[in-house]
Amino acid sequence: MKTIPFCDLQRSNEPIRKEIEHALAGCIDRSSYLRGSQTHLFEEEWANYCGQKYAVCCNSGTDALTLAATAMGLKTATIPANTLPLTGTGLHRGDVDVKIAEINSEGWISSPVEDNVPVLIFGRLPEPGSAVARLYDAAHAHGWKPYEGTNAAWSFYPTKSLGAMGDAGAVTTDDESIALSMRELCGRDDSLHDRRQITSRIDEIQAAILRVKLKLLPVWLEMRQEIAQQYNHRLRDHGITISGKSLHHLYVIRVKNRDDLMTFLNSRGIGCKVHWSSPLNKVSGPWTASGAFPEAEKWCDSILSLPCFPGLTSTEITDVCDAIEEFYKNVV
Repeated sequence: MKTIPFCDLQRSNEPIRKEIEHALAGCIDRSSYLRGSQTHLFEEEWANYCGQKYAVCCNSGTDALTLAATAMGLKTATIPANTLPLTGTGLHRGDVDVKIAEINSEGWISSPVEDNVPVLIFGRLPEPGSAVARLYDAAHAHGWKPYEGTNAAWSFYPTKSLGAMGDAGAVTTDDESIALSMRELCGRDDSLHDRRQITSRIDEIQAAILRVKLKLLPVWLEMRQEIAQQYNHRLRDHGITISGKSLHHLYVIRVKNRDDLMTFLNSRGIGCKVHWSSPLNKVSGPWTASGAFPEAEKWCDSILSLPCFPGLTSTEITDVCDAIEEFYKNVV
């Protein structure tokens, strides 16, 4: 049986394998593995790409939220109930009182508040007219240009639209003092900034790899848009696509009988996942929740992520859509 993987990194890595190997060899030749030239250059290039003045790299997207929250002096933060638990964990580690909020039917916080930390899940872009926040969780939104004067936390987990070959993260900002504070909070081995300091640094190898991949990011984002357009063409009439502009780090649909559909697709060799199966009001974590969360629970019970990655073929997309249509025509 022919299989369609949920994500196949080999398809995007193989064409640039020699460049990646050259970048790795350079790190070995320089015996430079932390806080070296590749880190400094990638920070400059990533800040420039994002349209912001500074970028500070760290160990992960979770650490990026911690560093940003600490340097910004956040005291409270409200996050949507349908986000990844690590959003709340990262903020809480920055000594933030985290609260979760109910979402509307489109997946956004239903009643935005002043301390809102929007999460651009799946690569979805902020709704037109929405209030500008101080901090964004942009872990899924590579290609988005943060608003002037705001701060954005990024993840370079391997499967992200811009992914390392290990873990890494960054914060971009226009505020020099916040950038300086984050650099100090990232930690050095020969000094202690203060008790809030954590050890969180990107390594030179990951920075070098990300520099190679950043050159391809615009092309890869175009590929993701083309994939999404093909899915939309086939699935929109079935009423299961999610509206709004997106960079499509993930292509996610909302369906009835989600678990049964996932089992059916897996039986056909089609990879799919759920991002994420439980709203935060049902997850034990360092946050508080009050009231009911019916929309978040409906959201988490109905979403399904389909294959969406550079190199996915039109034939594979057709096979996925054929299988979904077959399920709802003959199985349900």
